[in-house]
Amino acid sequence: MSDRGFVVACALVFATLFGVLALGLAQVVSTYQWCGQNLAGQVGATEATAELRLDATPAVVCRSGAVTLAVPIAPVVASVVFAVIGMVISLVTVVIAARRVRAARTR
Repeated sequence: MSDRGFVVACALVFATLFGVLALGLAQVVSTYQWCGQNLAGQVGATEATAELRLDATPAVVCRSGAVTLAVPIAPVVASVVFAVIGMVISLVTVVIAARRVRAARTR
């Protein structure tokens, strides 16, 4: 594979992982909003609070009166971490390969 093709492939991997990151964050945000807005209506309370807990067991904790619901988000957190690490690796690879292509042009 040529260096240019390698750069394009890494850029596509970066874009794909960016999509995974965006979808993961969107899922956390939608779960958080669901807790804050819809849970109160479903349990018959007037108010609900949502809290993001990022400890050993990541979850969105919803509280409405005496009712507490912890919605686990560990798979989403794992996919976001995977996407960020993959994006960093692909970005570094693109930079290195682009420098090689530029150096080959100047020779």
